[in-house]
Amino acid sequence: MGPGSAPLAGSPSSSQLSAGLVRGESPLLELASVSKSYGSGEARVDALRSVDLAVESGDYVAIMGQSGSGKSTLMHILGCLDVPTSGSYRLGGTDVSKLAEAELAEVRNRKVGFVFQQFHLLPRISASRNVELPLIYGGVHPRAVRRERAEEALASVGLENRMNHKPTELSGGQQQRVAIARALVTDPDILLADEPTGNLASDQADDLLSIFDAVHRAGRTVVLITHDADVARRARRQVRIRDGQIVSDVTQPA
Repeated sequence: MGPGSAPLAGSPSSSQLSAGLVRGESPLLELASVSKSYGSGEARVDALRSVDLAVESGDYVAIMGQSGSGKSTLMHILGCLDVPTSGSYRLGGTDVSKLAEAELAEVRNRKVGFVFQQFHLLPRISASRNVELPLIYGGVHPRAVRRERAEEALASVGLENRMNHKPTELSGGQQQRVAIARALVTDPDILLADEPTGNLASDQADDLLSIFDAVHRAGRTVVLITHDADVARRARRQVRIRDGQIVSDVTQPA
């Protein structure tokens, strides 16, 4: 993506084409027999047990499960925040479960856009500066380029008139929109959202989910982690996890 490109551009970039991330080739995300355990002996907890999951580029997937089901552990692995105890996780054809921490950090910055239930915005800087942060960490220069991309990302989520507002001057829904813009500004391969409407009123939640719908229509791969069936129904595909295992995987007709 060029410095001035719109974050929601629907066509795959040349880097995506060369990496084989286009639908019809290898899956964008692929977990094979992934297990994750914490502790040992009697204190051992098997959070994931031999999970197989493939997500194609351009998919819109909701991963559902109650508290303790393993969905948060699965999200951490998909987002390269954690690695499996056993099995493999391939992102864009690369087995990220074998990468060093510095390499994982680069993958997180360039390939995955995160949206969390908590907005995680810095309160003393503007919306635009908050959105610039991943570009700063990624070494994007000069600042004029970062600012242009941040403004485009904010405009894409309907906040073109709130760019200079601080988070404390924004509603909860607007703060989450800033978080989505921040997730999109690096043009990631996947937008990964963990309970993104959990802190919002129902009307704000519906408005926010419409943004995820638009992001998907623009060609982005979207994975929502949720316990809410109403949220999950917005996705084309619903994957349910229970006791660390996938128990159902249903794709709705196009």
